[in-house]
This record gives sequence, structure tokens and C-alpha cells, in this order.
Amino acid sequence: MRRLFLSLAVTLGFAGLSQAQTVGEITKKALEQMGKATSISYDFYATERFSGGKIVNSEVKIKYQASPLKIYADAKKPTSARLLYIPSENSKVQVKKGIGLKLDPYNKMLMADQHHPIYKAGFNTFKSIIEFNLKAKGLTTSSADLGKFVKLVGSTTYDNQACWVLEIIDNDYKIVSYTVKAGEDSVWDLGKKLCVPEYRIKELNDIGNSVTPGQVLKVPSSYAKKTTVYIDKDSYLPIYQKMEDNVGVYEIYEFKNLKLNVKFTAEDFTL
Repeated sequence: MRRLFLSLAVTLGFAGLSQAQTVGEITKKALEQMGKATSISYDFYATERFSGGKIVNSEVKIKYQASPLKIYADAKKPTSARLLYIPSENSKVQVKKGIGLKLDPYNKMLMADQHHPIYKAGFNTFKSIIEFNLKAKGLTTSSADLGKFVKLVGSTTYDNQACWVLEIIDNDYKIVSYTVKAGEDSVWDLGKKLCVPEYRIKELNDIGNSVTPGQVLKVPSSYAKKTTVYIDKDSYLPIYQKMEDNVGVYEIYEFKNLKLNVKFTAEDFTL
């Protein structure tokens, strides 16, 4: 019986140590693991807000390989279609929806009910957002003031995975004016440079994809006013992401049935 108690004490002690991590340690490890998630498959669920408060729900099965970049998407909602993007072979997105099509990643047909083009699949976009905002705040994952921006608010279970719940709150968030500079030809250029949602730029200014130098636009000062993220305690990946702006919830992205280090074959990236 004494051995049993000792065994339980040791086990519980190690369990306690595994949970006792700071927000800086969790954030650092999550950023590292997002960069290493280079061969993955998952079921992607998106809830996105559009003009007039319209909400669009999407469901897509994704296969993602980072190098060379290959993305296969089997969309179930809001419309059914299969998509393939291999930029080293073709700059267009191959689409199979009854008939075969080859479309620019920003084509209106592809972007009608989604905020982001296909090449933003995976975790690199979210990684870039976090890194950009930390730098803008003059913070690192080891900064003493990190907790004023990124907070560990508890734990939860999501998709049968134990997760930490982090909240990232930007108290300086606002809509600001931005003058388009030379070399910036599209909202996609601006979104990448400023690390803000491209769709929000289009919505705030009632414009399409193109912009011109000297044009003054309304843009968010950062990607989100508040971000809630669930970090998987095993993989350290952000499998649930909820972004809120000055209006309310803007985007929710969920990564379910996530598989890492997938050994893809050529057949995995064919239509």
C-alpha cells in the first residue's frame, strides 16, 4: 500500500509539474510548434462574419505540405468543391466542381464566402500574427510584461484534447487611416505588410482587391482586438482560434482530427 501511495505521489507530482507552465513558456513552445507543423492533415471549420452581419460557416478537409508547398482542400460547406494548389507547378488553383477550372487564388469565385485564400492553410498565418503583434508591442515570450498582453485564463477540453486557454487583448486596437505606398498594389500587399485581415480592409473601404499609391484607407491597427486561443497541451498547436474586432466576433477557426508528420504520397495531391 505504501508503494502505491508513493507511486501515486510521484505521478501526481510530475503531472503538476507538466501543468505549471507560464504563459511565456506556452506561447514560446506554441510558436515553435506552429513552425514545425509542415506536413499535416485536418478538418477545418470556419465561422466568418461578412458585410451586414452575414455569417458564413465553412467545412473543409485539408492536406498541407509546407515544402514544396502543396495544399489539397475538399470543401463540404458552404459549397462542395475540391481544390489543389501547387505553386511550383501552377500559379493557379485547380478547382473541380462538376467541371475543371484553373483560377487565380484571389478569384471572386474562390473568395466569395471566405476571408482567406487557400495558400493561408496551416498555422503559419496565425504564427505570423502573434509574432508581429509581440514585436509591435515591444515584447518577447520572455518579457516580464507579456502577461499584460497574453493571458493564461484556464484550461478546457476541445476535440477530446486537453488545452490551455489563452486570451490576447489589444487595448490599443482601433481603426486608423493608412496611405497606400508605392509598390502596394492590392489589399493582399497591405494585409501582409500590416498583418491585418484583408477582408476587413475591403469591407471598411468598400473596395475590391486593388489599391493605388496615395489612396487613403481605413484599416485596423492590428489583426484583432481580442483573440481567444486553445493550445493543445500535447502538440502545443492552436487548434481553436476566435478573433474579435471593434464590432464583435469576426472569425472562428477550428482544427479537428489534426494529424502531424503525415507521410503524403503523390496521390494525396491530385484531383
